[in-house]
Amino acid sequence: MRRLAIIFCLLFMEIGTFAQLNPSPATVALKRQITRSDSLKSKTGVPVQQHKKMILTLDTLTMSDYTLSIERVNDNLNAIGDSAKLGFEVVGIARKIDFMTNNIRLIRQNIRDRNTVFNIKNQYLYQTFTAKLDQETDQIHDQLGNLYKRVYHAKQHLKGVLADTIFRKLYADKELRTTFDKKLIRLEWKWNRTDSLTKANVDSLNAMKVRLSDNSIVLSNMLIMLNNRLDKAGPKLLGPEVSHLWETGIEKVAGPEPAKNSMSILESEQKAVGYYISQTSGERTLVLVFGILLFTWLFFKRKLINTLRNKDNAYSYLNLHYLNNYPVVSLVVLLLCLMPFFDAYAPTSYISIEYFLLLSASSIILRDKGDRLFLLNWLALVALFIADVLAYLLIEPTLTERLLLIAIHASIVIFTVRFYRNLRKEMPYLVLIKTALVIGITLSGVGILLNIFGRFSLAGMVGIASIFAVTQAIILTLFVEIIFEIILIQLLDSRLKKGIDKPFDGLIVIDKIKMPLILVAVLLWLIMFASNLNIYHSFSNELVEVLTQTRTLGSISFQLLSVILFFVIIWFAHILQRLLSFLFGEIGSEAEDLTTETKGQHYRLLITRLLVLIGGYLLAIAASGLPIDKLTFLLGALGVGIGMGLQSIVNNFVSGIILIFDGSLQIGDEIEVAGQSGKVKEIGLRSSTLNTPDGAEVIIPNGNILSQNIVNWTFSNNEKRVILTFSLKGNELDANIINEIINGTIKNVPNVVSKRKPVILYTKVTPETCSLTIRFWSVISHVDQVKSEAMLRLSAAFHAKQIGFE
Repeated sequence: MRRLAIIFCLLFMEIGTFAQLNPSPATVALKRQITRSDSLKSKTGVPVQQHKKMILTLDTLTMSDYTLSIERVNDNLNAIGDSAKLGFEVVGIARKIDFMTNNIRLIRQNIRDRNTVFNIKNQYLYQTFTAKLDQETDQIHDQLGNLYKRVYHAKQHLKGVLADTIFRKLYADKELRTTFDKKLIRLEWKWNRTDSLTKANVDSLNAMKVRLSDNSIVLSNMLIMLNNRLDKAGPKLLGPEVSHLWETGIEKVAGPEPAKNSMSILESEQKAVGYYISQTSGERTLVLVFGILLFTWLFFKRKLINTLRNKDNAYSYLNLHYLNNYPVVSLVVLLLCLMPFFDAYAPTSYISIEYFLLLSASSIILRDKGDRLFLLNWLALVALFIADVLAYLLIEPTLTERLLLIAIHASIVIFTVRFYRNLRKEMPYLVLIKTALVIGITLSGVGILLNIFGRFSLAGMVGIASIFAVTQAIILTLFVEIIFEIILIQLLDSRLKKGIDKPFDGLIVIDKIKMPLILVAVLLWLIMFASNLNIYHSFSNELVEVLTQTRTLGSISFQLLSVILFFVIIWFAHILQRLLSFLFGEIGSEAEDLTTETKGQHYRLLITRLLVLIGGYLLAIAASGLPIDKLTFLLGALGVGIGMGLQSIVNNFVSGIILIFDGSLQIGDEIEVAGQSGKVKEIGLRSSTLNTPDGAEVIIPNGNILSQNIVNWTFSNNEKRVILTFSLKGNELDANIINEIINGTIKNVPNVVSKRKPVILYTKVTPETCSLTIRFWSVISHVDQVKSEAMLRLSAAFHAKQIGFE
């Protein structure tokens, strides 16, 4: 049995061996394919077992991977640190917050426990600055919000900076930490520093936000309180503040009793003035800079002004009255007159001190008016101004003091009426002065009635406005005249530097700039008038609201302020370009005074004026905010209009620009064009003006000038040839003697160009007669005078040699 089993095992082994030696075709094909694939991989250099190594590589990290991970974390920390840093802007914000906190404290101190309901001007002052502080608080709050978002985002990003898996694996492995020990220590130090920085900056910003929020809450409460006081002020002023003057026994019937610890009026005004000065340093600086420029100008013109001081000098035709006698005082008056532009909200005591200085300086100038009665009335008004201001600021509404205030207002009426009656008809700006005097008389009368009927505070306010209205109207005439004199002196100085010493008509200059200066003076008077009546704040706010309200016309939206700005800027551009001419010595009538050297200056000034006009128009368009994209239809219609009916206007305008920049025609040139000859007086944008020898002014459109041939006698030089024709008679006519006489005589004639010798032509010769033609050169502006003088001198010279001259 055992043997049988061994035989079967051997039989199966033989069968397996036979199968391996004779494989099936499928098995053979599969083996061949695997062999071919393995041989191809071996040829490309890729090991057969690479897929196993690639799978292993995914879980294998090298030292460079750990290094890159550390660098990534380091870069992220650097970026977070940069985002979390707070620069000098935070220091500036902190200083602003401290400044605002101090201002809030001052305002609260000034308005606390005070019966200031009737001092509306100071209330408007505090309300204005409180509203300004509130706006600044909102702006700083937005800045802090942006900074806080940036720093807080950096703090949040710091938490995820260590989420890098490779870095976490590195940090978890003790051996790897030992390998990168120095880098990890520096990284830990940087992380701790960045974390501390972000936390500190977040805390700092939170602290500033808390302080800012406290300021905002305080400012809101203060604005509410001030608005309530101003709302109550109107009815109380118009209501019966004290008893009627004929009533006895009760002095005060309305208004709360002042507290025992309330400040006096004088102390209240002192604190208001101190706060106002501390808040308006920028305006003071601007006035100071303007004053330095004025006095610097005066320093450089001091010699000329000293010359003008002599009334019998050659420049008396300018009729200067102020700058030549009181140059420093005149400039002080000019500066103080401009102060209403900066002090519309100033306390009454501050304006009064400033205005007292103005009245004193003006009195020094007005004392030389030559009219003794005028000066006495003026000094009386100045004294009444001082008395009225002191009464308004210091007295209480008792019976005696009310009678004193009535007496002051009655005196203002009396002396203003006297001043009105004594005004001379030839006084400049008479209509404006009379209007202001009538307003002052009316307000003083109203103040008397208000005082009688118990409106004491309102009576004092109206009285202050009346005396200011009267005196300021007279002072503003000095303001306008002083500016005129500054321009005239600058014009004279520029002409003298050019060598032009001929008199000129100052009225030409005054007429060009008179209207804008009068408007500025009226605006100054209105600002001061509204400020003294305590209606400037309300009126200006209403006016700004009306002007800035957006209006719609079809598809076009606009503001009245933009439209007004458009025309005002264009108007001022035209005034400025004319003023430039005056400041550089041109008044438009100096064509006879031009020389070759000054033509270039006139040409450059002309280009400057054109650039000022173009800049003014561009600035006007930018300031107006005109929606050009919505005006396409209008521009298209304008293009059609230009094509059909405005060709000549556009042609003249473009031709004017070409003439200005081309340089072929300049002011002062002697030309012949369009059948006209004369000297160029002006080159405008539409037309040019010629002065003919007959004294006429010919206006020629610029398009006509460019379309024709122009004869310019002075394009390259200032010389013109003179031709003289005459006959000589004598017994013996020697050509040498004749030539010697002619050459010697011609070269001595004034305005003859001596560098060119005369050309002598004998046109007819006989034994006893000869006819001659002489050609020589002279200055073109004196051709006729030279010709006449040459004829007279030649006649005398030939008669001296006993030669007949015809």
